[in-house]
Amino acid sequence: MSDMLDKLGLKIRELRKKRGLSQERLAVKANISSKYVGEIERGEVNISVSVLLEIAEALGVSCDELMETDHIADKAVLVGKIHDFIKKADEESVKKVYLFIKDFC
Repeated sequence: MSDMLDKLGLKIRELRKKRGLSQERLAVKANISSKYVGEIERGEVNISVSVLLEIAEALGVSCDELMETDHIADKAVLVGKIHDFIKKADEESVKKVYLFIKDFC
């Protein structure tokens, strides 16, 4: 459970920073205290669904997007997932992925 709370906290922090919000501003928008935002972002507290909904609305995302934390996994896990996707892809898709990665890196 703690790993999930840690990942959720990291995702909330990532989205908050991407939107240029301070912890204090997110707290105001979500109707919670800024201390609580910090505890959530550090994975220190188990939050209720109602607070999760308030945070998602304050960040302008769905709860599904808020809970999507796969990209926070470590490199070995991510490489394995990428490998699984590529194994299942058709030839044209593999070429597109290659070009994207080549341009990105």
